[in-house]
Amino acid sequence: MSMPTKPSAELLREVALIACGRREGKTRSCHSCARKAPGLLNVAATGALDALAAAICGNLSSACQDCRSKAERIINETLDAPCAA
Repeated sequence: MSMPTKPSAELLREVALIACGRREGKTRSCHSCARKAPGLLNVAATGALDALAAAICGNLSSACQDCRSKAERIINETLDAPCAA
């Protein structure tokens, strides 16, 4: 039986920063986005763009365009990211 892999702290920080609104000069996410990062990464792993965007936006029925863009970025940037065993 194989052990599940655990995402690296760096990957979680990156997901949190993207969800929080990555921009030049910003190096850390807010506490709320940092707490949501593991769950966001789990959703991103499924490729469910709409679900990820809604989770970022906090709206269960739909997401704003900004959060859809963040979701796309998270999926694109974490798709091939390695996990720490």
